[in-house]
Amino acid sequence: MSKPRGHQVCSHRCDLPVPVELDPAGLCVYHFTSNVEKTCSEIHRQIVLRGATPERQAEVGMYIGECSQLLARVSSNLCLSDELKRRILCALLSLMNLRDNLERAAGSRVPERPIQGPSSASGGPLVPDRVNPELNGGLHS
Repeated sequence: MSKPRGHQVCSHRCDLPVPVELDPAGLCVYHFTSNVEKTCSEIHRQIVLRGATPERQAEVGMYIGECSQLLARVSSNLCLSDELKRRILCALLSLMNLRDNLERAAGSRVPERPIQGPSSASGGPLVPDRVNPELNGGLHS
């Protein structure tokens, strides 16, 4: 791990050193990754139960970005044990899954136009094109 600045130890009183990259958080790698995983789980539950406003989506996006950058900085140090490398990878996976869940939740709120009947006579598609909505001109609403 990176050399700790001064004698700062983890704020969870585990006596493990805090790497310079995690000084702002005041946590050792173990507790930082544990907190990231717990927070990702809690945010995922909130999104499933209550949804996510655009403001909340932006907050979660910032959290994901900041944690990912911190983990990348810590992991760039070659003096990590295999256990700490595994914990970092697990935390990164939790962040990636949270990003996917957030995007999926945001996408599921988009209303779809109902299809009332086939539009083959007009030459339009039978199923709405979600990527190119302008191609849905032949669909009846």
